Amino acid sequence: MSEKVGAEMKSIVILLGLLMTIVACQTTSTPEPNLYQRIGGQKMLHTISSQTLDSVSTDPATKRSFEGVKMATLKQSLADFLCKETGGDCVYEGETMKNSHAELAITTAEFELMVQALRDTLDANNIGTREKNELLKILAPMKRDVVTK
Repeated sequence: MSEKVGAEMKSIVILLGLLMTIVACQTTSTPEPNLYQRIGGQKMLHTISSQTLDSVSTDPATKRSFEGVKMATLKQSLADFLCKETGGDCVYEGETMKNSHAELAITTAEFELMVQALRDTLDANNIGTREKNELLKILAPMKRDVVTK
């Protein structure tokens, strides 16, 4: 009987050891980087902001919305906004999407051209499909605040 109890105790000790190893592995694993980190941080978001705004501010179909706008300020503001939305620690101090676009009479066609310019910029900067889709998913609901015409 004593051998049987000893064998059971040994089995329990082995099982506890395995469980502790599993728990230790789970708690010491590195968390997955957030979208901000995977995209490339503030530097890449500024590049994306700058290139996208350069594209739409010179496109005949969308440039009317950017007349008289201080582009350097807008580029920085957009980069900060994207930083905040993707999980970075930036502070966005700009207007809401609704307030900043209220007087611009943006059409669905103009909005779609902006999205395409953003997609093209993401592609040109080798942003992965997963990251591109996550970013677009974050920005898509803002259409209702941007399109006013």
